Amino acid sequence: MFSIALRVVGVAAVVAVVAVLVMQPWAPEAAQPLTGADGAPIADDGTFRPVPGFDTSAPHELVRYQMPVPKEVPALAEGVAALSWEDLWQDGTYEPPTINGMRLGTPTDTEFPDGSTKKDIEMFFLDLNDMRSLQPLIGTIKPELDGKRVRIAGYTTPVGFGEDETGFLLVPELGACIHVPPPPPNQIVLVNEAKGSPEMFAPVWVEGTLRADPVATILADVGYRLEDVTAVPYK
Repeated sequence: MFSIALRVVGVAAVVAVVAVLVMQPWAPEAAQPLTGADGAPIADDGTFRPVPGFDTSAPHELVRYQMPVPKEVPALAEGVAALSWEDLWQDGTYEPPTINGMRLGTPTDTEFPDGSTKKDIEMFFLDLNDMRSLQPLIGTIKPELDGKRVRIAGYTTPVGFGEDETGFLLVPELGACIHVPPPPPNQIVLVNEAKGSPEMFAPVWVEGTLRADPVATILADVGYRLEDVTAVPYK
């Protein structure tokens, strides 16, 4: 799994970097341009669209798609609030967490394929850094959502590279953080483990206790966490 993920990340990062080089920088109407973590402008590849209901003159409407309408919607349990990705958004300045040691999901030497050279490992981390540098660090989290039991639909992206990895990032776009750049931190939810063993890169409904608790992962900065999670396929 890891060797496949390594190749996928490498190719995706190269594609993303090429896209940034060949496309014109996105110039929103607001005074400040959209930039990644490295301060470089982020290109508009045609997929950025305003979130319905937000001020379209602002630079932060970055939900780049709408999930397809489900054929089946699971019954909402008592005391559980249905959330959309727009509900997680809040204007403001993102405050990244203090990183003590390695980012969550950072692979150890033993998780690299046999025969990996020092250069292979170095290039792997450079590719991840390139993709992560494209994340727009804008917007902030909603503290008032902390501790609420919620349900939200999104796509799964593996956050680690071990064979027995159970954690994933829930994102509003298929392939976010690996195939395409990460969305803003408040548009990513970290799930350490979920009942139902969801497939990776698949659409799911997740229900759990939301924590407004930023986390730095190997793939992206994350604004929220979900605890005591149950996942079911999104159909």
